[in-house]
Amino acid sequence: MNKKYIILLGLALLAASCNPFSQTLAAGVVKSVNGGVNWQFFDALKSGATPNLSVLSISKLGFDPTNNERVYAGSYTGGFFKSDDSGATWTNILSKIYVYDFAVTQSQPQIIYTAGFFADHGRVLKTTDGGSSWNQVYNEESASNPVRAISINPDNPNQLVIGTSSGEVVKSSDGGTTWQLSKNFNDQINRILWQNGKIYVLLKTKGLFESADAGANFTELTSGLSTTYSLAGAAYTNSSISSFSQDFVDPADPNLIYITTDQGLYKSINAGKSWSSISLPVKPSQGATKAIAVGNNSSNIVFTSVGSTIYKSVDAGVTWQTQSITSGGFINYILINPQLPQIVYAGIYANPQ
Repeated sequence: MNKKYIILLGLALLAASCNPFSQTLAAGVVKSVNGGVNWQFFDALKSGATPNLSVLSISKLGFDPTNNERVYAGSYTGGFFKSDDSGATWTNILSKIYVYDFAVTQSQPQIIYTAGFFADHGRVLKTTDGGSSWNQVYNEESASNPVRAISINPDNPNQLVIGTSSGEVVKSSDGGTTWQLSKNFNDQINRILWQNGKIYVLLKTKGLFESADAGANFTELTSGLSTTYSLAGAAYTNSSISSFSQDFVDPADPNLIYITTDQGLYKSINAGKSWSSISLPVKPSQGATKAIAVGNNSSNIVFTSVGSTIYKSVDAGVTWQTQSITSGGFINYILINPQLPQIVYAGIYANPQ
């Protein structure tokens, strides 16, 4: 039976210039302007305040759909940030909440949703003015249950779908005013994509699921995932995959899907009917893949990560170039400029000591 959430609007969280969180590890954002050959940290706050982004574990990066010089960064540990100069400087436009994910409305980029965790409850906050002010539109009833994922229907910006740590998929058809339970997977939701007329939900241990009817029903796509790979001409068999991290579904060709796991990178070219393991110059069992990004105008350009090493392919995963980033954590997210693919950003998650 569906569960309906009525959300009380009016809780305004104004943007803050200070960052109340602190760490001692090098994380933050790095950027390459030559296709991943070299990387530099781009962590400075516009106000010159300290600490800067280098102390923050980055959850996600994204562009303003109308302005690729405007970049957004969500942080598990320090809120939500905006850069209007391609990452040279950043402004904290939402503090205090731990931001696990965010979504920018394609047709109205001043409308942004952030999903995360604050005061022991999962939350979704919304801005209609580009981050100058925020309203809470969702408050998870159960404690210690972050909202980990959010996505907007590109064909209808009033339709949203979110996913929680406990596995609930919850939908709104009115821009976050009311919510309705769609499905409970009883497994941590890591990512949600709404594109090509379908909703894709990636679960931490159960894999990737697809809904072609706006969340009424879901079909598992990773049941036939291959467990073999080759390295230096030799064949290997993976142990069972126990953790799925991120996924990519090509918006131009929904047959093309990538998934990162604790046993390496996997690819499907037939919408999940079958999968192949993509060989990286490291044994999958020795390095879990985390981030995944594919070029907007060329699906041959693929970036992924293992630990603090970024891997790039220009032939759809046949061969790879590598670049290690000196940091105190692992590469958690990769973002490719859709118009200038030589410009790439990466967000780092700080490993605890």
